[in-house]
Amino acid sequence: MEEKIRTMCEETNSFCSMDRLSELPDEIIIYILSFLKLKEAARTSVLSRRYRGNLWKFATCSLDFDDSSLQYLRKKSFFKNLPGIDRDRYVGWVNHVLRLHQAHTIDGFKVCFPLDEEYNKLDIDNWILFSLRKNVKRLTLDFNPIFEKVYRGYYTLPTQIPHGYSLDSLTNLCLSYVEVTGKVLNYILSNCPYIEALHVESSASLVNLKPSRPLLKLKHLEILCCVFLKEIEISAVNLVSFKYFGHVIRLRLGDVPNLVDVSVEGLYASYFVTKCCPISSYLSQLQTIVLDVCVERFPKFPELRNLRQLTLIVSSYLANSLLCCTSMLKASPFLHKFTLELIGLDNALGTIKEKKAKYPHQCLKTLELIGFVGGTLDMELALDVLNNALSLETIIIDTRIPFGKHISDPEKKLTAIARARQLETTLPPGIKMVIV
Repeated sequence: MEEKIRTMCEETNSFCSMDRLSELPDEIIIYILSFLKLKEAARTSVLSRRYRGNLWKFATCSLDFDDSSLQYLRKKSFFKNLPGIDRDRYVGWVNHVLRLHQAHTIDGFKVCFPLDEEYNKLDIDNWILFSLRKNVKRLTLDFNPIFEKVYRGYYTLPTQIPHGYSLDSLTNLCLSYVEVTGKVLNYILSNCPYIEALHVESSASLVNLKPSRPLLKLKHLEILCCVFLKEIEISAVNLVSFKYFGHVIRLRLGDVPNLVDVSVEGLYASYFVTKCCPISSYLSQLQTIVLDVCVERFPKFPELRNLRQLTLIVSSYLANSLLCCTSMLKASPFLHKFTLELIGLDNALGTIKEKKAKYPHQCLKTLELIGFVGGTLDMELALDVLNNALSLETIIIDTRIPFGKHISDPEKKLTAIARARQLETTLPPGIKMVIV
């Protein structure tokens, strides 16, 4: 036994002495590190003597400052009387890394923590200037308060950038809980010739989004929960995806021949399915739709021959049946995945009457039920899809609550899982069930 241990130690020492990584030129090591996340790049210091020289400081990787490493502080009772401890440590962490970083460019810069300008305006201003000085491509400012439901920003974006800084390299801009006016957004977009993605969420200052010039590179646009927004008018011929969550507004997307992915939630969703809104004229070209609907006013769509993925977010508090949701299968002959997010279902289980197949579907491969409780309504719907989907391969049963998947009733969850197991016994051969 001692001889075996001695041999293992000798082999380990021999391997360490080789340290092939240390033989690589600095340029190659830095190039490799640039493909890693910030924390991963820093951790490579344990791999090699050369890596211990802090070469990660020169990597052009994304600087992603999420607060996952500080989440444990919120769970410790002895921090409850120190309201500033999380914020101070987070800000200190970001400032420390920025002082160390020496690369001339970075791919991305992300800060994600509930900060506000009352305490941290100067820090946030400096972080933005740091990222612009490094010719950042992807900039994310996310000050979501996490446990509070608010629709206003906690930091106001400056109206202009100082002389000597440029937005030319910016391709992705994400602003969450940041106050930004239409005038400021127009200034930013006018100075971002290569902007491809724009996300604005929970800004009470945004009233009109009307860029003064066509956004020829813009591919992805998301505007969410901007409560005082009145109008969106853009020209983006290469727009691929559009997501909107909010009330009814005046919307003009211009000529968007490449639009294939649309998500509409909030009050505008009802307008989308009951009125002739601008997006309706593009329905026939869409490949993915996410739609917030009410079963009492379920939409009737024309044939959607290009549609491949459909997600319906269904509020079903007063519903007598969910079978109307399956009418979308008739309108989508080439649909591959059908997802239902069910909100407010009762898990009472009564008599379920199985119906004969009325509209056999040849292409549907996956059915996903999120918010499944195993009650009469969702069990009935699952059986109906089973009877009609001739090529079904997978059923995903998610017993978690939509929009709050970390919260669940243990007793209801056990009931839902048990009933999903019952449903599994009725599956035809070749169909796989996944239960979450």
